[in-house]
Amino acid sequence: MFRNVKKQPKGTADEKRISRRIAMLFVLIPVTMTVFSVYRFLLGRMYFEITLAVYMILATAFILAYVIYNRGMSRRGLREEMLPSQWSDEEKKCFLADGERRLRRSRWMLIPIFAFLFTFAFDILELFVLPFFKGLFF
Repeated sequence: MFRNVKKQPKGTADEKRISRRIAMLFVLIPVTMTVFSVYRFLLGRMYFEITLAVYMILATAFILAYVIYNRGMSRRGLREEMLPSQWSDEEKKCFLADGERRLRRSRWMLIPIFAFLFTFAFDILELFVLPFFKGLFF
């Protein structure tokens, strides 16, 4: 019935990428839950100013480290034609490979960044958005 359909070999690039993203999700969820739980626990223990400051400093440090390590994302989306013509092909390939390597190696930093951003977003919703809607209806 499906004679002309080629069978995809197991472990294609798309399957590997999807499995890496699912694995990253399984790491992201517990990390986010831990960051959020510790934040809420410390807020309830009269450490509000210290907790908020430490979390903001940590989030800023992770974001800055990610951007600085990836050189401001300046190598993202570049092609060989976009690089200076004075460079040899080997220099161009090395330059582009370094950018891709940096993005891959710094991918782990996105996990705590998302965890901190989720924690702050939930806090903002709880402090400002929910009371606004409560005031409208009750």
